Amino acid sequence: MSHSTDPQRPAIARSLGLALAFGIFLSILGCQAESPTSSSSPGSEPVRAEPLQKPKPELIILISIDTLRADHLGLYGHHRFTSPSLDLFALEGTVFEDASSVAPWTLPAHASMLTGLYPLGHAVVDVDTKLPEGVPTIAKLLGENGWKTAAAVNSMWLLKKTHEVTRDFDHFLFVQDVATARLPTTAITDRAISWIRDSKDSDLFLFLHYYDVHSDYASLPRFEKLMVSPYEGEADGTTWQLNVESMPDAFIEDCHTNFEEEKCRFGSGEAAQSVDSSTRKNKFEADDIRHLEELYDAGIRQIDTELDRLFKSLRDHGLLDIARIIITSDHGEEFSDHGSFYHFATAYQEVLHVPLILRGQGIAAGRRIEAPVSLVDIAPTILAWAGVSAPSEIDGVDLTPLLTQAHSENPAEALQQHLKTRLQHGEATGNSQWESKLPGQVPVFTSIRQGPFKLVHQSLDEKVALYDLRTDPKEKTDIARQNPEMTQTLRSAMAKRKAEFADDPGPNNRIELDPEEVERLRALGYLIDE
Repeated sequence: MSHSTDPQRPAIARSLGLALAFGIFLSILGCQAESPTSSSSPGSEPVRAEPLQKPKPELIILISIDTLRADHLGLYGHHRFTSPSLDLFALEGTVFEDASSVAPWTLPAHASMLTGLYPLGHAVVDVDTKLPEGVPTIAKLLGENGWKTAAAVNSMWLLKKTHEVTRDFDHFLFVQDVATARLPTTAITDRAISWIRDSKDSDLFLFLHYYDVHSDYASLPRFEKLMVSPYEGEADGTTWQLNVESMPDAFIEDCHTNFEEEKCRFGSGEAAQSVDSSTRKNKFEADDIRHLEELYDAGIRQIDTELDRLFKSLRDHGLLDIARIIITSDHGEEFSDHGSFYHFATAYQEVLHVPLILRGQGIAAGRRIEAPVSLVDIAPTILAWAGVSAPSEIDGVDLTPLLTQAHSENPAEALQQHLKTRLQHGEATGNSQWESKLPGQVPVFTSIRQGPFKLVHQSLDEKVALYDLRTDPKEKTDIARQNPEMTQTLRSAMAKRKAEFADDPGPNNRIELDPEEVERLRALGYLIDE
């Protein structure tokens, strides 16, 4: 498929060229990847590919880099040199250019990643919900089929005992996230290397979650020196400041006039901060936003360097090209793209477009695929690699037909067509937490997508906007009036889905967070009922 109409293609080519030169200079890789290609011929319906050749023992690694928006990586066209290691890694694998998350925050997105269900399906939609017992995770399904499973995570959203998204892993490491210092999470990489070393005779599924990119934007000085230019303004990249910028005006006004400590306070002890009469939003201008993005990019360079350590260990032990590795993110980050900062609340592409890179045994090198895919596709793909049947009610699809070096064209064509016509959902956006405190004053965002057409719905006045992501990837031009049929089709599908789940009370999966968990989540900017 030609990419001549893609305005970012020259930037991507330059970035990958720089990354390749950089990698050769450091002897990171010993050979070039094939020239990028893409396949997107239409077909009829998805067909499961032949299983990839299965090495024994088998190693599958899923890496989630929290809060990483795709367009801040070199391989997706970013103008800063944020990701030399990931760029090189991608050259030897397959890159999905149009992968979407299902929600703009960590908990529901990872629940979808590990179950293959959209948020309304797995019911992890609020801060006080857990994964229901009847919803199987890929760790459970793999474990029942003889696999060892291990997870190392860096966010309390993923604690086994609380929200239970990671409950089925045999081995588990939680590394405390510290909002004020995003130090390289070397403990996660160290434990991963140890688990891999200790499982030489067993199939192993490894889930690694890194938090380096998340706010506070506080990377090590050497990475900030690489990415951050001189600046003298007020933007500091702290979670508190980013959250204030994105708080609903109605909430700030309510705290100004009816201040209540429990309602308006975030965090605890000396670190506690409150929305009080002195709290005002900054009016960030272009230079301030540039500084925030540079601080954010320093975090990307930091995790990129840490991942290179993992890649080198795999390479040194002859596993880099034998293992099957998926690298993605749970959601992106906002830099006033639509007037907000941070994430959690909206359903625009800055928080839903995530990287998706796959590399390893049987996976085509140098391939770039434009068909729209979702985080829900990760679970069925991993299960297919392991030869384990996916649950019949799973929402995602196995992407294997698009990955193999010499795949049959018919399965690939059929899957491409299916991906272009199926519906994708953006659910469980966080503004529902604000709306519960201020009914009728805060818009709750959801989205639905078919191919390039994406409908964004916000609950105030039931407003909708339609975007064509082929010509308007930044969602700046609402074309709903010009496309009433598509607008109505997507709007009706969204309403039908909401009604179906509203009529079904589903499982009782509410949980009560302990005081320490409440304070830690509030310190990260989440509105938590006590």
